[in-house]
Amino acid sequence: MVKRILLTLLGALVGAGSLNAAHAIERPDAPKYGRRGAYAVGTRELSAEGLPNITIWYPAVRVRGQPQRTTYQYGPLIGEGRAYRDAPADLRDAPYPLIIFSHGLGGARIQSIFYAEHLASHGFVVMSADHAGSTFADLLRGRAEGILESFARRPLEVLRQIEYAAALNAEDEGLRGAIDVETVGVTGHSFGGYTALAAAGAQLNINAIREGCESGKLSEQQCLFVRSEEVIWRARGLSAAPEGLYPPTTDPRIKAVVALAPSSALIFGEEGAAALRVPLMVIVGSKDQATPPERDSYPIYQAVSSPQKALVVFENAGHYIFVERCVPALIALGRFEQCSDSVWDMQRAHDLINHLATAFFLHTLKGDPAARAALDPSAVQFIGITYRRDGAW
Repeated sequence: MVKRILLTLLGALVGAGSLNAAHAIERPDAPKYGRRGAYAVGTRELSAEGLPNITIWYPAVRVRGQPQRTTYQYGPLIGEGRAYRDAPADLRDAPYPLIIFSHGLGGARIQSIFYAEHLASHGFVVMSADHAGSTFADLLRGRAEGILESFARRPLEVLRQIEYAAALNAEDEGLRGAIDVETVGVTGHSFGGYTALAAAGAQLNINAIREGCESGKLSEQQCLFVRSEEVIWRARGLSAAPEGLYPPTTDPRIKAVVALAPSSALIFGEEGAAALRVPLMVIVGSKDQATPPERDSYPIYQAVSSPQKALVVFENAGHYIFVERCVPALIALGRFEQCSDSVWDMQRAHDLINHLATAFFLHTLKGDPAARAALDPSAVQFIGITYRRDGAW
């Protein structure tokens, strides 16, 4: 009852605030691909079997004289963004590559509106679904028991979204012909970063954890994957735990991945991470305490077999530079640390995240030469950013 009252109060307070201010005025120092793109953005709420809550963003027909403004709602949580609600798709340059966004543990499909809207404004269709068992609402209600199953199901839910997008592209009146489902990118934050990597080709390798548990090198919490492995292989539809790597949960239409502070390097191990063979960008904060880069991002980056890969480190940044900026109500309720950073200005961080991720997807999914040039180390000269790239660019 107390949690339900708190959630209702939080919704009422956030409803009085606005996320629109975080999107309306661009900083004058935003780099090229950190600026809003040429396309107006449309957004819709959708539902598919097994995925009841989906939000989609896409290039939309611009309405002359009407500002792009819409309300996003997650239960009682309400905020605003820059998009037309239920607008028809702009088909002039269609079809547009599809990008699937996966939210973090305790997050939601609309946790990073700044990022989804931005990608859509540069000519992508972006889709995000709530992952049952690991959303904000699940954790608030004490339903953390679904997290292990979510490890198994999340990549499969990404693949289902691709299939759903294909159906929309063929049958939906407002989106017919708008989506290039043969050219797909995946991206996600934290647990969603794990999800994106697994959907792009990385494979679970619980044997790597088992060895650490038997030697006493891993904690009780880390060994939970071994003790409860049956939950994972049953959720994957297997009859027993695999001897080695779990079967892949990927789709050949996935051409690139951007992982934002990804978690769970341990559950891939070197061999499982090496199974990822599509272009990869990893973006992380050097002081991330939730998914420390030394434990997660750096080992993943080193192990993957991606022909092109880039690593972006926001020096002294924490875990939450990838989510929406705080509204006053969240600050009043003591949640400032979950929507802010102790060092980085959030809008500046968002501009740089948008710039680098957008350029990467424009290069890998559209073959844009100007975007490729923007990813040259000589062009990534931003104060507070450490950057490297490897492979054949």
